[in-house]
Amino acid sequence: MMPTSASSESSSSSSSSVSAREVINWIKAEQLESLLPKADTLQIIAELLSDAALIDDSEALVIENSEKIERKLQSETRSISSIIGSDATDRILASVENIDGYDPDAVRAFLGSEAVNKLLAQILYDGIYNFFQTIDVFGNIIGQLPIIGPLRNKIRDDAKRNLDRTVGPLIQTFLRSYTKTAVLEAAEFVLSPSNRKVFAGANVKLVKNVLDRPLNTLIPPSDMTASLRNDLFDYVRRVKVEDVEEYVTFCYDIVGDKAVDDVFNVNRVIDASPTLGKTIDRIWSRATVHNE
Repeated sequence: MMPTSASSESSSSSSSSVSAREVINWIKAEQLESLLPKADTLQIIAELLSDAALIDDSEALVIENSEKIERKLQSETRSISSIIGSDATDRILASVENIDGYDPDAVRAFLGSEAVNKLLAQILYDGIYNFFQTIDVFGNIIGQLPIIGPLRNKIRDDAKRNLDRTVGPLIQTFLRSYTKTAVLEAAEFVLSPSNRKVFAGANVKLVKNVLDRPLNTLIPPSDMTASLRNDLFDYVRRVKVEDVEEYVTFCYDIVGDKAVDDVFNVNRVIDASPTLGKTIDRIWSRATVHNE
């Protein structure tokens, strides 16, 4: 029978408060492996992956909610910096500026990628080729020869055409070997301690540009998000529990013997916020009353 008097409500609230805290105290002290053994986790994953109707319903729900969120974000014209405030923005930029260098392996892997190699080779090619075109080597040389004007112009034009046909392949042959050297030099330049301040400023400029742009300009196109969504659920439909067992084992090796209390002091957090404590009590009371 549900309590009707004020004293009964107070008694119920007090009882719920104790019960809620007791549950929290028990959960926070238990290790993950004790609460949810790895074997159970794998079995749960297997059961969920085998339910095709569940996956279909989940996909439909994700599509519905993601489209709502997308429409909401598309109407947001404020920038991230104006939403989080100038103080938080300044702190973020200061943190970005204080990043101490880059991971050497990541930098070398990125600069050594085929895309960057092609980009660098094309830039070098255009620069060298345009340099030869601009200085007009044969035009300057032939222009000094004691030859009658029309004949001199014809010789110059023919020489320039021959240069155009030969210089391109020569530059390309040279760049095939030099680009790798240029990539290594670029990596060393990026990683050099003497250049950290320069790149720190570039990082700040990049992040500031993102923070200052309207939020709706940062939202990826709808067809991109739809494609990512489709890929995700296509993976979920095809994946087998054996495919994720290694991931689960990896996670349990790291956190399986850990409890919530190992991450942060739950009781101290609750005690520090009376409103949080009251909220937990209220939710617990409503849940227990609802189930009576």
